[in-house]
Amino acid sequence: MKHIHGVFLLSVLLIGLLFMAGCTSSTPESSSTPVATPTPQVVITMATPTAAVTIPTQVIATPTIPSMNYSADQVDSHFMDIAFTSKSQTLGQLSATGNKVAIIGVYSNDDVNTLSSFLQEFNTLSPAAQLPTTPIQSGTSGDITLNFLPESTLNNLAQQQPTVGQVNKESNGEIASIYETATSLGGNATYEYTKRSGTVVINNNLNGDERTHYMILGLLYYLGFVGQTTTYKDSIFYAGQNNITMPNGIDWQAIDLMYAGNIMPGMTYNNVNNVLHGLPVNTGF
Repeated sequence: MKHIHGVFLLSVLLIGLLFMAGCTSSTPESSSTPVATPTPQVVITMATPTAAVTIPTQVIATPTIPSMNYSADQVDSHFMDIAFTSKSQTLGQLSATGNKVAIIGVYSNDDVNTLSSFLQEFNTLSPAAQLPTTPIQSGTSGDITLNFLPESTLNNLAQQQPTVGQVNKESNGEIASIYETATSLGGNATYEYTKRSGTVVINNNLNGDERTHYMILGLLYYLGFVGQTTTYKDSIFYAGQNNITMPNGIDWQAIDLMYAGNIMPGMTYNNVNNVLHGLPVNTGF
């Protein structure tokens, strides 16, 4: 029995030694081959030339400066033509500073924009006088009011002559505009005068340049320019038929002359003529 037990112990010892030998074996581990990381391929693409893109520059509208190549004598003569209807007339201009312009009736946004553009140009080219550049809409509080009405209404108003005011017709007999004038007494230490304010009633059937012509011409009428010229066919004040929409160069110089400070409401034709020629002015009434 002791022998068997000794053999058993010996067997166990041998098995343990063999197990330990297996664990400490120097057999090399199987090594795995590293996986190569792909090298990124650099692709060079040649850009195809394209046409240069031009970005348009924003154009800011500015007043058009008309030609001013006129002599002083030409401007003076033109002023006398468009500021007076006769030598017996007394100058009854409005004082431009502070005058309010209203637009009423069947008008459009284009009419408002056209009027605003003119008022801005007036202030630029006649710096001695400044007008508000935003017309009053749908109100009657303007010193000068532009009222767009149907043609039938103008025909009815024309039947009320002479109380209604001046009637302006096209060559075909169509009534283009009517001036309804209100007068009041004005004056200063030197002159008394009749101050004109009122309404320009414009035929709403008019379109395009014709519509603009009578709108601007009516406004200028109440700024003191009641006369006409037969000399300059490109003038907005030309006595014949045209559809000029803005004053030309000599018109603007005459407008500036009206408000430069030397010519005042209440002056007669002879008074103004003397001022323009540097002669003494008779201030007697």
